[in-house]
Amino acid sequence: MAFTDDQLAAALREDSPRWKFVVGTRYREMPRVFALQVLAIAAHREPARVVGNETLAAAFAGKLHALLGGMSPDADGNTREPEAQGGIGGWTHAAAAWILLLAQRTPAVWTQLNEAEKHRADLIMQALAVAGHFTMGDGNDCHILLDGISAHNKSWNINITEGYVDVLLATAEYFGAAELEKFFTEFDFDDFVAGLRSANLLNIARCWTHRPEIKALLMEGGRHELPPGKTPLAMGGIAGHALGVRRPCTYQGMPLANVWPIFLTQGYRQFAKAVRTRILVQTDTHTHLLQRKTKAEVSPWEGRLGMCTEFEGTDWYGVRSCLTYAFEGVMINVGTAASLRALGLWSNDATGLELEQRMGVGMADLIFKADEGYHGWAHGKEVIQGMDDLTKDGAAHILAMWRAWFDPPELI
Repeated sequence: MAFTDDQLAAALREDSPRWKFVVGTRYREMPRVFALQVLAIAAHREPARVVGNETLAAAFAGKLHALLGGMSPDADGNTREPEAQGGIGGWTHAAAAWILLLAQRTPAVWTQLNEAEKHRADLIMQALAVAGHFTMGDGNDCHILLDGISAHNKSWNINITEGYVDVLLATAEYFGAAELEKFFTEFDFDDFVAGLRSANLLNIARCWTHRPEIKALLMEGGRHELPPGKTPLAMGGIAGHALGVRRPCTYQGMPLANVWPIFLTQGYRQFAKAVRTRILVQTDTHTHLLQRKTKAEVSPWEGRLGMCTEFEGTDWYGVRSCLTYAFEGVMINVGTAASLRALGLWSNDATGLELEQRMGVGMADLIFKADEGYHGWAHGKEVIQGMDDLTKDGAAHILAMWRAWFDPPELI
């Protein structure tokens, strides 16, 4: 199980990623983030391997220096770290959490960081854990992210929710589940934000202090309603409630030490459908292949279990079957799966075999539909997409993780 030189060279060509706090939305550099995750996994397994006249350990550490070096804020007040907002920020924040865990578990990399950089890594991971606890942990359901204005619901589609579940798993491994629980129970908002500011982690500090009610919700919990202007349809018109984060975090009743069982809830949900290519979306309108490479009318995997849920789901406008939405779930799940496998946390039992078989079908089906081009449906209208659309979001690096660490399924 190893990346090719070409895959690693492509990852190395990407700059080290950065994040910003942009009020009410997310700023992402997805190809750069996923490239760094490829490098993190590769450096963990083969730190002394040389690619481009540099060891993987040295190359990975060099990119971490940029992320953890404590840059001065730009003109808008942004530094570099993920803003720990929760929710859909998990598209890249889950990868960030696994990247830092892999760095910590790779002595040839971790020893190249100075104490200030390691401290910033700890603070980032703690902040990500708090955001995961607040937005996805049992007992907290405030329908809001930590910027205080972005809507959120734990039951929304998996491309929105899995990221911060996976963040919780990575942070539990980074600190140890017991130590992370201790951090939660002793959490003090003012002290922690002061520490963020001292370490020049201003994206997080600015996000968490954008609305004054966030402090009380984290510390004490309580009832919360979305600010004016947010659609009541999104929340069903129901106020959210929280117990706060000064308590142990569980997910679906499971403690965070249960890394594998919790990941299974996400993997089985992501690859949950029997493969279908022609899905009825309106009278006389079906999804279909664009036949850019072959004359195929259906996927070779038709009828087999494992298709991505977003190929047969719903949104506020009715039926949704969309290539990019499917990829948005896959990019989180595959990055986590490859990280688990590289770290020796993948379970090689019947549950692992079942999930890997589903993932194999789902990934092969996704790639086939992307290569052929897919006439899908989302937000009540047609959506025509192909592999070029996924490439813009870093698909080359996600597919590199898939192909390096998992076997394709056999056709039957």
